[in-house]
Amino acid sequence: MKTAVHTPNAPEAFASHSQAVHVGSTVYISGQIGCHPTTKEMVDMKCVKTQTEQALKNVQAIMEAAGGSMKDIVNCTIHLTNMEDFNTINDIFANHFHHHQSDKSHPAPAHTCFAVKELPKNALVQVSAVGCLSLPN
Repeated sequence: MKTAVHTPNAPEAFASHSQAVHVGSTVYISGQIGCHPTTKEMVDMKCVKTQTEQALKNVQAIMEAAGGSMKDIVNCTIHLTNMEDFNTINDIFANHFHHHQSDKSHPAPAHTCFAVKELPKNALVQVSAVGCLSLPN
């Protein structure tokens, strides 16, 4: 069965899609940008670091609404408008998922990064994620 996941702790979806979809034990989280869930505004139009941190907070809020945590994230897809920001966002991901690095039962998620021409709301970064709720905690 496929169910939509929704939380007020992450921005509403901009188009006709869900914040996330839960199918079996898998949660597919739609692309999140650095948009604050309450104000609906971008957190900082010029700082990829601040936008990435907010996007990950949004992913976390959605994953928690689905009944999981960031430890359950198995894959992230990152879209950047400037590939020169790759090292910056990679450092943020390393810090954000640092608790996984030494724990073989909770490895850091796989991720793929693409350069794109532009993103919604002129964001600099967008993060989508896949989580698996059946992982041992």
